[in-house]
Amino acid sequence: MAKKRCPLQVFLNELGGKWSLVILWHLTEEKTGFNDLKKTIGPISAKVLSEKLKELKKAKLITRKTLGGNPPHVKYGLTKKGKSLLPIIKILHDWGEENL
Repeated sequence: MAKKRCPLQVFLNELGGKWSLVILWHLTEEKTGFNDLKKTIGPISAKVLSEKLKELKKAKLITRKTLGGNPPHVKYGLTKKGKSLLPIIKILHDWGEENL
């Protein structure tokens, strides 16, 4: 008999790490580029941000669109699946504000 997977574990595996929710939160307003995300988030290293963006794209939570220019400009945005997390992220954000 196959062991049933815990939905909470699935959720945490999809997001993986402390930065994922923060990145998704900062993509709620509009599509934005790597450097804008880095400035907005602050204490995240470029390496970690790059890795997390790749993980979130692989999990189909964000999109990555390459625009023209030299060097090419990249914009990140939320997918439908990523947007479905916004109510949960908003609750966590509000809880954090209340308990700072």
